[in-house]
Amino acid sequence: MIRRQQSATLKPILRPWLCLPVGAVLVLNATLAGSAGAAEHGLISRLQAAARAVCENAVQQDVHIARALGGAILLERMPLELRGQEAGTRHRYMLKDGARVYLEQFAPGQKLQRLTLVYHADDDGQRRAEWMIITDGECRPLTGRRLVYDGAGAPVAIERTDASLQTVEAREHLNPSVPEGVAADNGVPVALVDSGVNYLLDDIRRRLARNSSGEILGYDYWDLDPRPFDSHPARSPFFPQRHGTQTAGVIIADAPVATLVPYRYPRPDMRRMGELVEHAAARGVRIVNLSLGGRDAEEWRSFAEAARRHPEMLFIASAGNDGSDIDEEQVYPAALGLPNLITATSASDNGLPAQGSNWGARSVDLLVPAEELVSIDFYGRPKLVSGSSYASARVSALAACLLAANPNWRAPELKAAIYARVKPSVNDVMRFVSQGFLQEPTLGQRGACPGEPGEVTVLSRKSIEKKILYPNSAYPKGVAQTLSVSLVVLDGTAWSEPLLESMAADAARILAQCGLGLSDIRLYRVKAPRRLSYFNDWNANALVSKLEIPRPAVFFVRDTLQQIAFDAEAIGHSNGRSRASLVDTVWMTEAVGHSGIALAHELYHVLADSGSHSDDPENLMHEEALGLNTRLNEGQCMQMRRVGTAFGHLKPLR
Repeated sequence: MIRRQQSATLKPILRPWLCLPVGAVLVLNATLAGSAGAAEHGLISRLQAAARAVCENAVQQDVHIARALGGAILLERMPLELRGQEAGTRHRYMLKDGARVYLEQFAPGQKLQRLTLVYHADDDGQRRAEWMIITDGECRPLTGRRLVYDGAGAPVAIERTDASLQTVEAREHLNPSVPEGVAADNGVPVALVDSGVNYLLDDIRRRLARNSSGEILGYDYWDLDPRPFDSHPARSPFFPQRHGTQTAGVIIADAPVATLVPYRYPRPDMRRMGELVEHAAARGVRIVNLSLGGRDAEEWRSFAEAARRHPEMLFIASAGNDGSDIDEEQVYPAALGLPNLITATSASDNGLPAQGSNWGARSVDLLVPAEELVSIDFYGRPKLVSGSSYASARVSALAACLLAANPNWRAPELKAAIYARVKPSVNDVMRFVSQGFLQEPTLGQRGACPGEPGEVTVLSRKSIEKKILYPNSAYPKGVAQTLSVSLVVLDGTAWSEPLLESMAADAARILAQCGLGLSDIRLYRVKAPRRLSYFNDWNANALVSKLEIPRPAVFFVRDTLQQIAFDAEAIGHSNGRSRASLVDTVWMTEAVGHSGIALAHELYHVLADSGSHSDDPENLMHEEALGLNTRLNEGQCMQMRRVGTAFGHLKPLR
């Protein structure tokens, strides 16, 4: 296994056959260390004592917990229900200073699995969340989370501690300033009304619409400040939902002509939605994406009135993900029926509503493919997303493409052009939506709005000439067996033909020391949906099932989506029992270093059917890519020749 250097915040869990681990995900603001103040030490000690009291006392548990908290009063005890079944208990205590502690025991089958304690301080009669501690089933702390407030009492960061609850491992921003930037020379502004966006990410920062002074055009109507940062703390201030960045990722991927005008929606007072529309209209926005909704029509009254005042603006709303008919159970703004509104829901491959997506023959206009799309998460990592939120995002991207090509269009023309691309009714689609199935929304819209292909297609096939691998046109002395390999490049990735030829030549020189020569190296360039250029088992299966590629085969992809992320992964017989369709394949991401050595390293894994590594820093199978580790010992060569021959990968030189 060739291992990259890791951040101190995250150590990789290494297992055979997973090679070249991707660097640790860096939490915003990087890793920092510190310790809590004296007062907080006392609070943490009491919370830990309360946790221990849960596990140490089977009877009169509340009495012992209250005592551990310093003489607290039990205010409430109620069952915790999960899917209609009791799965534990919730407790609420009041401390002597007026603070509150909320204790939740998650104990399905009456066996404690997790304990959560949340501390709310009393600040002049106002309670604010400050600490959360999570323990395992034996009441031992696993981690802590602390909210950091500014002088005005607004939360500005979440600090995550280790199991000691003393050392801060990472810090996440909640309301940072917008990075400086300049106005783009061109681009179609698309308003994104959501939970905000993480504008600290380069991919998002570069696509922010700005005025001539460099100020972004969006606004935070939740906090009423010019920092619409991605955070939705309604469920938990310690684990805010991060939705807007993922929605933005779909828009900017589908429509490179789009620039983002991010708005954080006004959850505390939805009457501000009318002001939000006016704010966007004053800045020349004609496309507004609304990947949100609710069932209270009154909350959306001000929005509807403002939208009617601006018939030039096109609003694209998501239908929701309740798995229901919103003609019967209205969701807003999707069901408002405005003339300048399009409502979209997510479709499966057959053009029917995807599982969990809402529909409505009157209230929903379009079915749009929005399952397993590649976007980015809050931390900038690739992520597969699904649901009607992303269906509306894809329609907004199409509208941006159309407006870029037709700058004088307004909502009526945009809406008509979008509907003109709807496929004829199939599979009784009209029972679910009013217009039909919009397949691959941005495909074919200008060169800058390519969309995603729907099929897997081999664009080209060629062989790498032997003289590229062996400049002297002869195998090196000692080569007695040959290996044929398929190299499969996903179109749109950074892998180039010259790079692959260079990698193959490097691998050929390394394997020659074991008497192996590369022969008939086939290079395939494949066009496929963008999501398949990100490796995980599901995507890999979907890709190989569409191709008849001789193996061993090395697939060159964009990145990985595996839960434990590595830059390359080899799948042989011994580690491929649970994924037989992928046996004898290698998956290499753009992040791989010393790529020729990495290719030889992964081919060894397949040929030897072994996940073993060497401690010798000069050995090819050292777990770190050092750039000079090219040597194989005789034992490794013998295993590679023996096993490779047994599996039919190696042939005698003729």
